[in-house]
Amino acid sequence: MPKYNKGNNDEYLLQHNLMGVSNQDKLTQAEALSFFVRNAEIENGIYSIKGFSKWDFMAIHHHLFQDIYPFAGKFRDVNLIKESTVFCQFQFLDAYADSLFNELIIEGKWETVETAAKRLAYFKAELNMLHPFREGNGRTIRIFLAAYAKEKGYLWRYENMDAQMYLEAMIKSKYDESDLEKLLLTVLEPL
Repeated sequence: MPKYNKGNNDEYLLQHNLMGVSNQDKLTQAEALSFFVRNAEIENGIYSIKGFSKWDFMAIHHHLFQDIYPFAGKFRDVNLIKESTVFCQFQFLDAYADSLFNELIIEGKWETVETAAKRLAYFKAELNMLHPFREGNGRTIRIFLAAYAKEKGYLWRYENMDAQMYLEAMIKSKYDESDLEKLLLTVLEPL
């Protein structure tokens, strides 16, 4: 079954990757290796996240996927549906992104860990529904929001999250962020 139900995203990725890989398993491996190297550059300060605008978000995606996809850092021009989730229609990506990233920029201080969990859950859910790229959304969102949380004074220990609980909370966050908020509360630490 293709990754996305509307159109065949896997086939598109096989036809439009910079490495000329034509096998899905090999593309997955190449993408994972490329991502590992580029993410390590972020973690080690070789590449720094400059801010939290839409353009900064796009720049992170470009950095992470520049070796593998020609669309790295560019919003998609197709609609995406994954299982039962319909993401933001591509025609509205820019307008919705402008509004959402404006919220991020004007966001006040997070005074408590409870506030941090609530606001991080909100932004995580909204960015996930925006899903602006053909591939690499979850990883880009996680890295971007971990840096954002740090800027607000909190360390997001993503690696300590139970994968199944996280997946279920993300699916539910389309209409209710409370489970995601509770989960984030267990992995956020004040700096």
